[in-house]
Amino acid sequence: MTRSRLRALALCCTPWLASCTPEPPVVPVAAASVATPVAAAPSGEHLVYIVGCVNCHHQTPKQIINAPPLVLAKSYSPAEFTTLLRTGLARDGRDLYAQGSLMGIVAREQLSHLSDAEIGAIHAFLRNDWTAARAAVEEAKIATFPPPTFHKN
Repeated sequence: MTRSRLRALALCCTPWLASCTPEPPVVPVAAASVATPVAAAPSGEHLVYIVGCVNCHHQTPKQIINAPPLVLAKSYSPAEFTTLLRTGLARDGRDLYAQGSLMGIVAREQLSHLSDAEIGAIHAFLRNDWTAARAAVEEAKIATFPPPTFHKN
């Protein structure tokens, strides 16, 4: 009886124990024979929506978040825009984080984790493709959203 239990235990544990063994050594392949995949450039348009730029700046009633329109990004140089997204420092030197601004908090806590390529893509999209007309389309969506639960009529 004991032998059959040990045999069963050994059969059950064999796959688990096999996974604990070290991986076989990796033999390096000549660099010339392997093509390095090139990462696709991030889409600035996609990032503007998934990061939440449009959400706060155009899809939230101004009584809740009074964020300026995204066309303001057109006036920022790439370096100034990167500083804004990484630190919450506006182009005019205001520390949005120190002022308690939601943008300052989001910049330091979330946007600071974006890569240089992602920040560049967002800035390029906002400078080249974001328009007041597109912002108006986004702001028109507010009327289609149900009112917040704290909203008083």
